[in-house]
Amino acid sequence: MPQAVAAMNGPTSDFLLKLTSHQSMLYAAIAALLGGVDGAHDILQETNVVLLEKAGEYDSSRPFAAWALTFARFQVLAWRKRQSRDRLVLNDHLFAVLADRLTKEAVAPSKRLDAIEKCLAKLAPDSRKLIDLRYVDGKSVQAIAVQSGRSENVISVTLFRIRKTLLDCVASTLATEGGR
Repeated sequence: MPQAVAAMNGPTSDFLLKLTSHQSMLYAAIAALLGGVDGAHDILQETNVVLLEKAGEYDSSRPFAAWALTFARFQVLAWRKRQSRDRLVLNDHLFAVLADRLTKEAVAPSKRLDAIEKCLAKLAPDSRKLIDLRYVDGKSVQAIAVQSGRSENVISVTLFRIRKTLLDCVASTLATEGGR
């Protein structure tokens, strides 16, 4: 009966605080499970609705992120079923592996984003411009090669090296700052 009363009164302010503070993490996890951002906002909203409906069932002694990611995972699965005829999606095994890993390794998204921002700021201007062209502007390697007068191979190798540098920097920053 107490759960029914809690459900009638709606989610607690503590629950709402946890839900809002985990929106970035949920969105990132949903986008990762989808393999892109197409549909991620819709699925996030569907997940939020389910989480609000289930607020009375949440055990505050357990980690909120893992609990919420479970519901996000089911919402992505439902979306995948609806979309399976229309587009390519991750195969079920790969999806399950990725979903399990995200649930187990939920790192505070703000720490990870802070580390990424710090590492991006450390890049040489030319490297940062190349990263922006590829990932912010969404230009293809071929388009960047044509624009810069360099070969596609040179652009690909350069991007690989920059990504490796960023990955190492983020890992080092998180280790130093206790993010993992």
